[in-house]
Amino acid sequence: MDIDGKYEIIEMELWNKEDIDLTETGYFEIDGNSGCLHFICVDGNMNIKNKKDKYVFSWEGNDESDPASGHGEFIYEKDMLIGRIYFHEGDSSSFKAIKNRS
Repeated sequence: MDIDGKYEIIEMELWNKEDIDLTETGYFEIDGNSGCLHFICVDGNMNIKNKKDKYVFSWEGNDESDPASGHGEFIYEKDMLIGRIYFHEGDSSSFKAIKNRS
């Protein structure tokens, strides 16, 4: 199963779609064991590991130019990522992201 590709974030527990897409369409992009993410004013690089029944990741980047980091987890199901992202000492939110077909 190949999860590489770009996924548009379509839903998050804490933020509505308009907020997620504030500066550009929110996304996760995966390439092997690494990737990147963007939503609202959050940008980050991810290190991804495949566990038995899910994927886990750590991420590091910025939130409105302030350093930010955290971790998360997701499952891959029918071209969709379903998971949760955590900010170090901050919020956490569930998310759903669908694979772009372009």
